[in-house]
Amino acid sequence: MLLAFFSGIFLAAYLFMRYIISSAGVRYLVDTYGMDKQKLRKLKYKEIAALRKSINQLRKKNDAFSLEELIRKYRP
Repeated sequence: MLLAFFSGIFLAAYLFMRYIISSAGVRYLVDTYGMDKQKLRKLKYKEIAALRKSINQLRKKNDAFSLEELIRKYRP
């Protein structure tokens, strides 16, 4: 009985933390690159993480044209 109770609490805590991390990633992209929140909300957690990773890789390479092309899809 207690195992089911605590597993439910741990699952809820995990999902809550994942939501907070995802919303922080969206907020970062909106504030830094001027992306549209509505377009980013349609993306899943893994897609947002992959987008941030791609952006960071392009920034390290100093590839402004590819970075702009990637970001343009998510701007208003």
